[in-house]
Amino acid sequence: MATLKSDVFAPDITWNLPGHHPLSGIKRGPDEVIAFFAALMGSGVVVEDVHFGTMEEDGVVERHTATACWRTARPSTSRRAATTASVTAGSTRCRSTRATKHNVDRYFWAVNPLKPIPDRLG
Repeated sequence: MATLKSDVFAPDITWNLPGHHPLSGIKRGPDEVIAFFAALMGSGVVVEDVHFGTMEEDGVVERHTATACWRTARPSTSRRAATTASVTAGSTRCRSTRATKHNVDRYFWAVNPLKPIPDRLG
């Protein structure tokens, strides 16, 4: 992760994971993006079968399979996903896409429950 932060990510990197769950939204800067990656790994998501390609002059696309275990009696789920990145003059914007957004929302809510009300409001 240190190499990503120092050698790969632009200082103004943004990473957007669409959805309606605790990990969705835009992360700004290398520290937030790395914290997001750590939260993904801590949520039981395993990324494999990764492939990269180019799009136009300033684009990169990454395709992968993400597998996650619901930590319940439910079987693991495996979904194809993709990340597109636009890199221009030292600036990077990334956006992840999922084919089954509602299932992803349900998964992340199941493994990342909210704190009790007193802790959330403090």
